[in-house]
Amino acid sequence: MSVVDVVYAKGPALVTTPDGGRWSVVGGQHWPADDPVVLARPDLFTRDPRFGLSYSAAPTAMADPPVEDATAEPGARRRVAVPRQGDA
Repeated sequence: MSVVDVVYAKGPALVTTPDGGRWSVVGGQHWPADDPVVLARPDLFTRDPRFGLSYSAAPTAMADPPVEDATAEPGARRRVAVPRQGDA
């Protein structure tokens, strides 16, 4: 049994391949990673299997990891270490 490297469509699109073919892509479809449609528009696909996943209650793994917020709230100050004279 061989394994197919699979990617998932992020959303709907119409893709034209270099040979002139026109393909309708539906969000959630899975495609072989080396398919001419995927190679023509790799930005439309992801390796994230959550695209197109069916569920009745969102699995806990669905949550994205927290993203650090580098923007301070209004009035907040950042603590920055200022080197003293003589420190390198």
